[in-house]
Amino acid sequence: MKTAQNLALSIALALGAGAAFAEGPIEGNEVFNFQSTLSRAEVQAQAVQANQAGLVARGEIVPVQETLADSGLSRAQVRAEAIEARRLGLIASGEILPVATPAQVEQIRTAGLRAATGDKLVQSGQPAVTAN
Repeated sequence: MKTAQNLALSIALALGAGAAFAEGPIEGNEVFNFQSTLSRAEVQAQAVQANQAGLVARGEIVPVQETLADSGLSRAQVRAEAIEARRLGLIASGEILPVATPAQVEQIRTAGLRAATGDKLVQSGQPAVTAN
């Protein structure tokens, strides 16, 4: 009798666990209804081009597409603007994200323009750094 009760309880628990997983459709079913606008040959050609360009991951090596943004500013301008922003206390530190006022933005821009024209900037507390 006890064996029959244990067997019945085991079957009931197994069926209950199975029913818990049968709640609804599998997430992501919309993928199965996808209709491509490209032919198989076009997709294969794109795969070959990506492979030749080195854009296909191999093992743990993930290709990175480098995009360089040209700001149009010289190195001296960018450096001068960064020094001025630091002097004004506008460089982020940890979770503190300072917001520049329009006057401070103008000060930073002016510092960059002076660097571009060759005017000497006197930075208080900043040692002079020269590049070789």
